[in-house]
Amino acid sequence: MYKKNNLMKNVIRLFILAFAFLGMSTVAEASHNAGGDIQYEYISSTGNSHKYKITMRLYRDATGINLPASATVYACSANFATVSATLSEVGTTGGSGVVAPTLFDCVSSTNAGVTINVMLYEGEITLPGNAPDWTFAFSTCCRNPAVDNITNPSSQGFYIEAKLNNQIGQNNSPEFVSEPVRAFCTGRTFNWKQSVVEPDGDSIYYRISHVKAGASGSCSPTNIPYAAGWTYDQPITTNPANSLYMNPSTGLITFKPSAIEIDVMAVTVDEYRYDSTLYVWRKIGEVNRDMQIAIASVCTPLAQAGVQLDYQAPGMYQDPVNGLPTVDYNCLDSSVTLKFAVKLDCSSISPDGTDFRLTKPDGQPLAIESITANCDNNFEASQMTIKLFKPLTKNGKYFLYSKVGNDGNTLLNKCGFPMNEFDTIQLNVEGCFNADYQLENVTIEDDKNPVIEWSADTSSYPNYLFQEWQIFRKDPGQTQWNKVGTVFNQYKYDFKDGQIGFIKVDQDSYDYRVDMKLNDDMQGPTGDAHSILLQRDNGIVPIVDPDTNAINLIWNTYNAWPVDSYTVVLQEKVNGTWMQEFVHDHVSSPQNPVVAPDTTYEMFVELVPGEYRVCVRTTNPGDTVYTAYSNCLPIIVTTPPVPDTVVVPNFITPNGDNVNDEFILQYVEDYEDLSQVTIFNRWGDRVWQSEPLYDNSNPWRGTNQNNVKLADGVYFYTIELINAADEYQYVINGTVTIMDAR
Repeated sequence: MYKKNNLMKNVIRLFILAFAFLGMSTVAEASHNAGGDIQYEYISSTGNSHKYKITMRLYRDATGINLPASATVYACSANFATVSATLSEVGTTGGSGVVAPTLFDCVSSTNAGVTINVMLYEGEITLPGNAPDWTFAFSTCCRNPAVDNITNPSSQGFYIEAKLNNQIGQNNSPEFVSEPVRAFCTGRTFNWKQSVVEPDGDSIYYRISHVKAGASGSCSPTNIPYAAGWTYDQPITTNPANSLYMNPSTGLITFKPSAIEIDVMAVTVDEYRYDSTLYVWRKIGEVNRDMQIAIASVCTPLAQAGVQLDYQAPGMYQDPVNGLPTVDYNCLDSSVTLKFAVKLDCSSISPDGTDFRLTKPDGQPLAIESITANCDNNFEASQMTIKLFKPLTKNGKYFLYSKVGNDGNTLLNKCGFPMNEFDTIQLNVEGCFNADYQLENVTIEDDKNPVIEWSADTSSYPNYLFQEWQIFRKDPGQTQWNKVGTVFNQYKYDFKDGQIGFIKVDQDSYDYRVDMKLNDDMQGPTGDAHSILLQRDNGIVPIVDPDTNAINLIWNTYNAWPVDSYTVVLQEKVNGTWMQEFVHDHVSSPQNPVVAPDTTYEMFVELVPGEYRVCVRTTNPGDTVYTAYSNCLPIIVTTPPVPDTVVVPNFITPNGDNVNDEFILQYVEDYEDLSQVTIFNRWGDRVWQSEPLYDNSNPWRGTNQNNVKLADGVYFYTIELINAADEYQYVINGTVTIMDAR
């Protein structure tokens, strides 16, 4: 809503525009000053005299007369006589100037209601000495009569100044580098940057100041009175009212205009330097900028469209299938560059990268490290670079979409219009690598645990992207693969599955596969391979007595490689250690090893009393590096009768009544070198094994190795007894029954 007589103001504007169009001399007599600023640069000193270069920019409404080709600037101090310098116009011809380059970025020339030209003047001035109060001043007539926020604008003069205190050293003033001329539209929040460069490294402070008028040749201005409803620090009608704010540290002006009007305002930049003699901060300079601002009813359709990509930028095209804006990228690129049709408001960019989310071809997110923009002096950018934590490493389509960042908004263009949340840009990536690795072997190590072995061609993928190997297992009767281990050394190609112990390897065969994680991406699992499970065909533990020596073995077909044969091997336990394996050659046929695909074997054992085990192995015929072993089955050959000095119970009742709860071996302590007890179930699986010296104070209590109570029934035991000093060495085999008699 207007704060003046809107009808009268609009009539005045119409007259001005009409007269300008017809070339009427009434309007041509006014210069229509629309702003300006003065800056100074120290050149040299001669004695007490100091030479400075003065640069002045003037902005004029195009409906006024041309500014002259030269202008006079005065330098005043209470300590010296006033001096002056004539500045010459540079960079333009005939005083006509050029249209302010940012004037119509948001508002069309028709809606703006004004056209502003920019003129640049330069010259040199010599100061006769040092003083704390030098003022460089320029004044002229007149202002645009269509201005709303000051009283009697057509009768108000125009004055700009810069100040210098050179008592503590000569100085270069802050230099305005942002464009001061903008047209805005109602209903949008704008961030308008007043940027300066401080060549001496002094501290600066931004503030909104009064617009001024002054007599020619004078450095003593007067503040122009503001019209009712406006003040010097709230020079624009805003919503909410009086909400215009200037950040004193950055010079960023934030406001939301709410009325169609033409306003003037001024910005001052104060400059401070530390006085190392007095240990205080002293003000050493000041520059002032006077500006005319146009507020239109609407912004251009292009601005209202929000943040839009520049579809004319090289490499940008529309995907023929989904219609998304698309840019091609190479594998291992680690940054994405976006170009925009209307410049971005850099203050709306969340530097932590949260304005965007990037998903890979498999739908998984790819982390964004940061966003940097090529922000110009106006704190605006036509392009930005998104830096990724990890490079692009998958062929296919990545999707980069807009979202609300940690700063609470999506990106804004310089006209205050946002990028729609979930606007999507497609990145088409090709030429990526295919990591070459494969599962080689699953073997049972020493009848205890499965060991998985694999190989990899390290030249097939970027080594620096490696993160880990992941090992997966599928248990018998299951369809789901579960991760059971991780290897972080990319050159370590084996893994022992500690979750599958000596009991489980005798019960089932387990499937395995391996996958590689590169750049947070799983590259895809290898083929599957399972362990070899060796069993006796009748399911009974192979305890051999002198009356029978035949054992029928069966196992599953090994699938890690095309097997041409299997070999049945035996091992004997001597002094508690399994000795070097040997090939069993007592077969019912002359074939040994067993030729694939046969997986059965009838063996006849003719062994002296003792403890043995039988296993199956096969070697990759194409690569002898890998050998797969099955689990091993125990073969117990009956020994002489139990010595009288050891008494073994034939049942226990572990019910907690302290009667026969434990497997107590009387006099077992007489065997000081070895007294190890092993318990088997009826299928030949080891369910419990003691330490090398059996301790009656911590005996077997009818549990498995994990201290879980076993089911009632008959179990087999093997007791190894050695006392080297007395030359006693026995292996005792027998059965014990668990009865939970409650």
